[in-house]
Amino acid sequence: MSVQAAEATARVQHLLSFDIEGFIEASHDSYHVPEKYVSASAEKREIEVNTNSILELLAECRANATFFILGRIGRDMPELVRRIAEAGHEIASHSFDHTRLYKFGPEDALRQLRLSKQHLEQASGQAVTGFRAPDFSIVGTNLYVLDQLRELGYRYDSSVFPISFHDAYGIPSFPRTPFVLPNGMIEFPMSTAMLGGAAVPFGGGGYLRLYPLWLTRLLMRTAARSGVPTVVYLHPIEMGQVIPYISELPFKRRLRTYVGIRTVREKLKRLLLTLPFASFRDFLASAPTLSAIQVSAS
Repeated sequence: MSVQAAEATARVQHLLSFDIEGFIEASHDSYHVPEKYVSASAEKREIEVNTNSILELLAECRANATFFILGRIGRDMPELVRRIAEAGHEIASHSFDHTRLYKFGPEDALRQLRLSKQHLEQASGQAVTGFRAPDFSIVGTNLYVLDQLRELGYRYDSSVFPISFHDAYGIPSFPRTPFVLPNGMIEFPMSTAMLGGAAVPFGGGGYLRLYPLWLTRLLMRTAARSGVPTVVYLHPIEMGQVIPYISELPFKRRLRTYVGIRTVREKLKRLLLTLPFASFRDFLASAPTLSAIQVSAS
């Protein structure tokens, strides 16, 4: 690597984020969850214990992050939201509950966005200007959500995966780097790398669990050499000790859900100690001007 490339790589701050939700509530749109696993008290403990584990790691590594939090957690667990904000992290919205947004019509989707913002701002004392849809559920059929976000005062979105093969999400025509939407909002697409002519996700969630650390670090550094930050996202279940186990899941789904889950905390710690990270808020405060790009739903 040349000196210039090394300097460019070191200057790029990657984007660190956590989607704060309960495991069971986040699973209902993906598969049937037997009633015996549904417990509000168990879910509350899971979220609190695992989120506290995230906060401990961030304090240890002196890192700031953006927490995309369900609005219903702002309503039901305001003290947790307040604790995150008081630790210096950004509070952003993950919609009101963990229902995929394309399951709503425009009016109900707007209500989800508004309620989430209200509860999170009340709990945190922060202005909430960032958004990530549950299961990245802004797709070609509901791009109007991006205009609704702008109407409600959101500044940026990080909901779109620019891929074509996933069964729940993706808009393959979307740009793969941060850009300004036609309505003036900033879009931070989820990170992908071009491999064999296809956009392949990396950097967060199941992808961080399944990929070896050396590969994730290589892809992040490759993106940084082009001036592109990697969007890293994780969930409480991947970062703490409380991991609900649904034994009835089919084998393939169990693999997608649980493989590598106990390796993620150490992987993230090693990334935090070797690469620069920032919250979306801090990144935008220091970022260069982004280009405006017209987008389509195809």
